[in-house]
Amino acid sequence: MIYSFTWNGVNCRDMGIRLQNMPEIVRPEERIGHVVIPGRAGDLTITEGDDIYNPYIQTIPMTVYTETAVRQAEAWLRGDGYVTFCGQPDLKQRARVINAVNFRKHSKNIDWWDGEVQFYCAPLKEQLNESAVEITSSGATITNPGDVTSRPRITVAGSGDITIRIRSKAIALYGAESGWKVDSDLQWVTNSSGAPMASVYTGSFPVLPPGESTVSWTGSVTKLTIEGRWRYL
Repeated sequence: MIYSFTWNGVNCRDMGIRLQNMPEIVRPEERIGHVVIPGRAGDLTITEGDDIYNPYIQTIPMTVYTETAVRQAEAWLRGDGYVTFCGQPDLKQRARVINAVNFRKHSKNIDWWDGEVQFYCAPLKEQLNESAVEITSSGATITNPGDVTSRPRITVAGSGDITIRIRSKAIALYGAESGWKVDSDLQWVTNSSGAPMASVYTGSFPVLPPGESTVSWTGSVTKLTIEGRWRYL
């Protein structure tokens, strides 16, 4: 395997950067707290909720072979975006380049420069190329292939008063039209123009736990297009 990473759609090898080792595959740390209770041995562990994890720093040692490549790498490795590491080539994660990008000459007489870059990575990874799922019959199932519960975005093709249910969560839309979007992450509904429709819905926004979930509805619906937003540890 050729070790590499891709930053904002560009592979490091196309920038003259070589990696000597595969980047680590990191499982993020769960966000927890510890409470000491007087008179009780040990402590009480408290979690902030389901699927709450801390970001982490991924340090990548790298080598380039010309001074031109040094300047090119320093200009490229900045800001924020998405990074993909070769150990998980089908996943990406939000990250930001932090600290200085430093290179030191490996040998006085040879253009061989060693350095490193640090990515401050969001804890959950996303599919590199995720396809939406179309549901055309009430009672069909959808599978979350990820590791944590997702908060999907659902685009409605239909009209009138509609109730969409996934497992125990249901949201009712009144006077719906095709193109309305139910966004469980942002917790709002918008029309086909993107305008919020806060006054025409009630209920709990659907979520998709790992594994299979049944999707059903009442009312005049011809199709639901579900962007799963699958997430991985």
